Amino acid sequence: MSLSACQHQTLAYITNQGDHTVSVIDTRQQKIMHTIPVGKAPVGIAVSKKLQRVYVTNVEGASISVIDSTQQKVIQTIPVKGSPVGITLSPDNQTLYVADWYSDRILAISTSNVNSQRAVIAGKAPAGLVVSPDNQTLYVAARDSNQVVAIDTSSLSIQKRIDVGKHPFGIALSHDGKQLFSVNVYDNTVSVVDLTNTDQPLYTIKVGEHPYCVIANLENTQLYVTNTQDDSVSVIDLATRKVITTMNVGMTPEGLSLDTENNLLLVANWGTNSVSVIDVAQKKVISTIKTGDKSRAFGQFILQ
Repeated sequence: MSLSACQHQTLAYITNQGDHTVSVIDTRQQKIMHTIPVGKAPVGIAVSKKLQRVYVTNVEGASISVIDSTQQKVIQTIPVKGSPVGITLSPDNQTLYVADWYSDRILAISTSNVNSQRAVIAGKAPAGLVVSPDNQTLYVAARDSNQVVAIDTSSLSIQKRIDVGKHPFGIALSHDGKQLFSVNVYDNTVSVVDLTNTDQPLYTIKVGEHPYCVIANLENTQLYVTNTQDDSVSVIDLATRKVITTMNVGMTPEGLSLDTENNLLLVANWGTNSVSVIDVAQKKVISTIKTGDKSRAFGQFILQ
């Protein structure tokens, strides 16, 4: 492979909870390049191009596996007392945030010194996490509190509790940081929160059965939502606040990420142990890649 090809390689890291591995996919070639053993029952994923690191939460292993993305192997394991599920990196790559599902804790871990850890109780059963573009606010989906909790990253103090739908799980921000999107599993909806005025009533958009994760496109014009119980992805037009198309994927789709370089959407399918590759422009599945057992990839998993 030429040097220029290597430089433009886009990789997707898919956690396989059932066989304790991560599948590494070259999105341009649409094939698995590596399979990396990690801790027990990996779920969440966060990637950093700058740090050349991939962070994986192992929910039953009470740990975080750290993968070197140049060597494609685990170089460190961070013990976590609890059940880590959700995970995200601050935009400045300085802090790793981890949701401890059963202990209701959020951990803030320094990426330069993983022994430097802080913690806060945010809400019941914390799941999805996302940090504002200015690194100042962490948003947490507190599933059993039916809220998204805004936390000041400097003090780890709670700034605001935003009521959303029933059982929020995956959350995302618009790329300008002005809107927050919360997937509400039991309501089959996505809540859209105006972060410039959180006292303003939010609006909700109906999607498929038991939605799981959400992501916005770079233009902030469309949302993509996985629906775990009807094996589909909903495409939402934010201007009209309506679903404009629904695409069938594999069984029980969970995590999803955008490959903006190749204009692809990748969806991890828990039920069929696969990743569906969607052409964003055509809004259709163009290939299916077999992965490991029970693929979840909860988080932003594409390194580009």
